[in-house]
Amino acid sequence: MENEPSSLPVFLQRFLAISPGGNSHTFPLMACMAGVLATCAWMLGGLSMAISAAIAVALMLVLAPMISPEVLMKLLRARPLDAASFPAIHEMAAMLARRAGLDYLPKLFLLPGKGVNAITTGTAEETTIAISNDALHTLSPRQMRALLAHEIAHAWHGDTRILLMTDVLYRATWTIALFGLMLFIFGNFDPPNWMVIVFGVVPTVSFLLQRAVIRDREFIADHGASDLLNGPEDMIEALLHIDQINRRRLRLIPYRSTQPPLLLDTHPPVSARIRALRDLKPGTWQKFFENRRPPGTK
Repeated sequence: MENEPSSLPVFLQRFLAISPGGNSHTFPLMACMAGVLATCAWMLGGLSMAISAAIAVALMLVLAPMISPEVLMKLLRARPLDAASFPAIHEMAAMLARRAGLDYLPKLFLLPGKGVNAITTGTAEETTIAISNDALHTLSPRQMRALLAHEIAHAWHGDTRILLMTDVLYRATWTIALFGLMLFIFGNFDPPNWMVIVFGVVPTVSFLLQRAVIRDREFIADHGASDLLNGPEDMIEALLHIDQINRRRLRLIPYRSTQPPLLLDTHPPVSARIRALRDLKPGTWQKFFENRRPPGTK
């Protein structure tokens, strides 16, 4: 079973990517995260603190991409997916990458552990897709193609960069809020009660906004995958099958007791993703990639 429907107003469910809302809300959500950070910094130290926070965020964004995808794969204990042993999967990835207009072929890795999962990381010039062991051995060719199409849509949209930006904004907000609370507790400063409450709450607000961005990117990747697959049917089939496998393999019984609350989850409910796919009209998914290049490329 999935989580119970949220009691939030419909417009808020759509904005926070709990339910499908048609248009992407990624950049308004990121603007809210930046606003929370700027307000927190300004309350603590005025304009100079806000400027310092902006500089720190910029430096973190410059330095963070220096972490190689190969390093991340080692941390995840992933190993390269052998092209000689799994030629069909490499051919699928190459075909989908060409269809999306990518100028490179994603590197494929194999993740250990239970459950059907895949992750995409890297830059616009070097994308790495890691597929779980269960995905490799339990998905049909059509379902595997849908999984790869979803991940390549993430790569095409530069979602690794977007999620990096949200992570930096969240960590900066958390750091400033913690510094402020320590200053209030141990420093020679007697703030009003409302300020203490604000600094205690803002990390949670930023975290919830970050999760909403992640869910929004999942909706967008599903949309892109529908174009690469010439329709949403294969993606819907893959989502239903993957959901069944994960419930069984991860032993989420009762499922409701182990599933995180909707606002904390990194993925929208499967039912919401399927509803969004079924709501797509041919004119909205066809030619989604045609005559377009990945964001950030010339």
